[in-house]
Amino acid sequence: MYKKTLTVVFFQVLIFGSLNSFAQTPGISNSEITFGQSAAFKGTSSALGSELWRGSEAYFKHINSQGGIKGRKIKVLSLDDGYEGKVTLTNTIKLITKEKVFGLFGYVGTPTIVKALPVIQKFSRQGVFLFSNFTGAQPQREPPHNRYVFNIRSSYRQETAGLVQNFVKAGYKNFGVFIQNDAYGKSGADGVSRALKKFGLKILGEVTYERGAPYSTSMVAQVDILRSKRIEVVISIGSYEACAAFIRDMRLSGFEGPVANVSFVGADSLLKLLKDEEKRSKKKITIKLVNSQVVPPWSDTTVPLVKEYRELMDKYNPEVPNHLMDPDFVPAKYSFVSLEGFLNAKVLVEVLKRAPKNLTRTNFVETLEGIKSLDVGLGPKVTFSKTKHQGLNAVFFTTIKNGKYILIDDWTKLQ
Repeated sequence: MYKKTLTVVFFQVLIFGSLNSFAQTPGISNSEITFGQSAAFKGTSSALGSELWRGSEAYFKHINSQGGIKGRKIKVLSLDDGYEGKVTLTNTIKLITKEKVFGLFGYVGTPTIVKALPVIQKFSRQGVFLFSNFTGAQPQREPPHNRYVFNIRSSYRQETAGLVQNFVKAGYKNFGVFIQNDAYGKSGADGVSRALKKFGLKILGEVTYERGAPYSTSMVAQVDILRSKRIEVVISIGSYEACAAFIRDMRLSGFEGPVANVSFVGADSLLKLLKDEEKRSKKKITIKLVNSQVVPPWSDTTVPLVKEYRELMDKYNPEVPNHLMDPDFVPAKYSFVSLEGFLNAKVLVEVLKRAPKNLTRTNFVETLEGIKSLDVGLGPKVTFSKTKHQGLNAVFFTTIKNGKYILIDDWTKLQ
């Protein structure tokens, strides 16, 4: 399969341009620095790419309004991949060889990134790098890809380890997983399994769904399987529409145990679907809903980063370009996803500020690997090195109270 992927990559490279057809410093002019992004702007995961873009764009607009970085404004050339890996691969080749971007930024999803990694690996010879991905999966965190991929967020292994540890301490022992049937879902399930093993436990039931499943999909079959295993808690590894459908059917079946999701799910979009379902069904759907996050709740303005994020989102309210806009996407005033995009942009800007004015891919990476204990107003500090390409290890655990996400203070009293 890997060899087949590489064959496709090289064929597409021949179409778009050769490996050696690069300017000295691609994506750099006297007035702009251009990054390339492939993300899910349309389809059943449209809120993920769109909100991530909106958060980063708010910060970039702020910086550009001040003249940019050393006289250069930041530009992101974004392409839609609909959360489909084959499209991500084609987009990546186009961004590197045709658009000649400086670097890649803000990609969304595991099954998409894993398709792009082989081609990024080939172009890494020219210094191409991928910075700040909206995924916590392992492939880009391990050799050989961790050399040219830089993650800011914590991994799914860290998220699932935290979920398992807290649930076990609260007395839960029977775990099930509901996962997307691809690299993302498998990466998350692996994290759950590894975490349970430390407590002498294992996954008692595993069910899957196909990527792209809409909210209208029945998940009754998956629910029946897990309930037959006498599951006490479920950890879901998926996107908001499918996970909301599963939670809906799990609650309608009478299950009252905790259901947890990881950060990629799109927690705000998930909650909106579930609250709408509660209005229709008159049933309690959002009870004991848990979400691990890599940023704090956007409602907590005591966190300096959150306060700044809200101010700039209010000021700029970025609108997704018409050619990328999904007709069903409704922007959220604030969201976990756009807050993460904002964080990513802020770290990127700090690297550019510290890099030499004669910017190259090489000195950008050298500068990035020299970032130590960077305070972005989050609390935890951002640190990179030549051997550490993940800037943060923070995980925040939230639940629902009065219709909003709050930090969990007692796992034995989830409501």
